[in-house]
Amino acid sequence: MNFFVKAGLVVTGANLLAIAPGQALSLDQLQKIDAVTPDGITSGQITSVNELSDVKPTDWAYQALQSLVERYGCIVGYPDRTFRGARPLSRYEFAAGLNACLDKVIEFAASKEDLDTLKRLTEEFQAELATLRGRVDALEARTKELEATRFSSTTKLRGEVIFGLDALANSNGNEVNSNGAVSFGNKVDLDLDTSFTGKDLLKTRLRARNIEPITNRLAPGFRAPGSVLDYGGNSNNTFFIDKLYYTFPAGSVRFTVGTVGVGVQEYGMRDATFSSGANEGKTFRKGPANIYESNGKAGVGFDWRINPNFSFQLGYLNRGADQVGVDQGGFFGQGTVGTAKSGWDVATQLRFETDNRKFRAALAYSLRNDRYVTDLGTTRAERPFGAANYNTNNLALTMGWAVSDNFTISGAYGIGFANVAGGSDSATIQTWNVGLTFPDLFAKGNSGVITVGQMPYVTSASQQSAEDTGSLGLEVNYKFQVTDNISITPGIYLFNNTNGLENGGTSYVPYLRTIFRF
Repeated sequence: MNFFVKAGLVVTGANLLAIAPGQALSLDQLQKIDAVTPDGITSGQITSVNELSDVKPTDWAYQALQSLVERYGCIVGYPDRTFRGARPLSRYEFAAGLNACLDKVIEFAASKEDLDTLKRLTEEFQAELATLRGRVDALEARTKELEATRFSSTTKLRGEVIFGLDALANSNGNEVNSNGAVSFGNKVDLDLDTSFTGKDLLKTRLRARNIEPITNRLAPGFRAPGSVLDYGGNSNNTFFIDKLYYTFPAGSVRFTVGTVGVGVQEYGMRDATFSSGANEGKTFRKGPANIYESNGKAGVGFDWRINPNFSFQLGYLNRGADQVGVDQGGFFGQGTVGTAKSGWDVATQLRFETDNRKFRAALAYSLRNDRYVTDLGTTRAERPFGAANYNTNNLALTMGWAVSDNFTISGAYGIGFANVAGGSDSATIQTWNVGLTFPDLFAKGNSGVITVGQMPYVTSASQQSAEDTGSLGLEVNYKFQVTDNISITPGIYLFNNTNGLENGGTSYVPYLRTIFRF
């Protein structure tokens, strides 16, 4: 059983930090400091000190931690990939870390000085180590009891409940329709995460929601960004299977295959920005075809970790696969023109990240066939030439720079070239956004976000009537992290030229979102 050290465990040569004696740990406390890899960091044990998000190269203990992590491999960290080195620790916790490191350090020790240091440490903490062994035995017995009585030895249940309140107002009164301008709703996700080897994952997500998208609340003919909770409709709080896929590693490559709710993010494609706003990425899209928000029905793809700095992703999605053999032409069929379930896309990405994770960039491409060019842009961007199937080549460039621990800058630009399948009409669609985030603003755990950009709009077309004026938007929000499991986020976003038309007016959407995670 592996243990970690909560504060600065630093052993360098014959030097040892002086730690004041503390109280004995209870069984519950020992359970909290257990950091066994399969139950903690699911992607594998920490192999680089840079994987600990709260350890910086400027920290005075950085080199010592680097040696313990990278040379000896005996420091794991908390499940959220933090070290929490500023916290005090008791002698028992120190002994736990020492116990975890003894065998590793002895295995790799190359000098008599190292071995002499270990001998002195063992003698100094002999009583604590003996007590620890007894407590570990008790903990292992308790663990076996829990394993015998839990509902599954391979599956964990994780949940998220979101309550969202938002209101829509428009300077030209374009929000008036039968659905009303105000919505208070919820979304509930229950994730069953199953692992058979400790490195693979079978994801089953159950979802229920009753949110009414803002696009359904605008007057006919007008479009606006999706609601705060989700763009995807109302299930009247009836649970349905939202995701079902399996992912597993093979060397430096991780493969993913699934039949329900598979998106590019499932096989590792994520934009390089540090924030997409509180609106779950729906206010500002990362490319005309929403490359990073693209969700299919069935799909297959892989994520290749080329080296610590570069990764490459490639995958295929089919949007109508739950209707295979009915009207969709099978897993690789393009579907029936104009049907609600049709289309496919192939997406790929090359991603870069520096060793210190302060800067990252990604270049993505997708080829998409669908009845919509983009899921959520201006009306003309979504269907430039009306009902048809469109082939669209899309490019997206995203970047993020963590200027400091309390300030990041992100940017995204996308362009798409759409053609009517089997026709001659074509259109160019563009979108961009810039975001600023302020982690730990006013209080640790809280954060502020400011994002400005344009939703996808038609900048040129073979028919001038398909072009529009675009819609410039702004989102501002602040997240209060009430506890580790509860957050409250008030915010507002607005767009001028709603629908990309000069008579569309300006839409204002104030919102309040509360999230519970368990």
